Amino acid sequence: MSSIVQSCTVIKVGGSLMETAPELLIYLQKHLDSKGPPVPRLLIIPGGGIFADGVRKVHENKGISDEAAHWMAILGMEQYAYYLADKSGTRTTEDMYEPVAGISILMPYRLLRKWDPLPHSWNVTSDCIAAWVASMLGARMIKVTDVDGVIINGKTENVLNAVELQKIGKSCVDSVLPELLIKDGRDCIVVNGKYPERVLAAIEQKAVRGTLIKGNI
Repeated sequence: MSSIVQSCTVIKVGGSLMETAPELLIYLQKHLDSKGPPVPRLLIIPGGGIFADGVRKVHENKGISDEAAHWMAILGMEQYAYYLADKSGTRTTEDMYEPVAGISILMPYRLLRKWDPLPHSWNVTSDCIAAWVASMLGARMIKVTDVDGVIINGKTENVLNAVELQKIGKSCVDSVLPELLIKDGRDCIVVNGKYPERVLAAIEQKAVRGTLIKGNI
């Protein structure tokens, strides 16, 4: 089990990629099928997308508590996970330690109810959950979204220190993510999932257009 876990890559797939993410997972699976062993483990962390957006509206308009909204939003992640699994044929798992090579999509609700590792706030969403999972597994982290990376003054940054990212404020990553990366000394690369070849390059640690967020300062 340990060798598989150590070779794991955690990939956060944003809800903004709802139209193209299933094709991305199919592309990655075909690539893995064409390669011989050992097969790496790719653990997909689903974003919340439209499902979490619905919870946010209920939270704002109906006055539900932060506690309720937190768990409802995580259930929204599971809805997106079911969508991705159904459209791509990718298997799901509730166990982040499950020693399975290849691609699987994490169903996070029961896991997070057991551990409850993060604050219950809209500042802490699926990016932070992916960072926590990566930390627990000692895994590399890739954030796949609908932009080329972190953009500052109209320019996509190639490399950015997490401390610098904290000062920027609003960007394409959760505002608390830099803090978690610094605490864990972990890097995260942000790539555009509309280009599957970029995601594959990031997985294979090749040069790729995107932003490398450095957590090790």
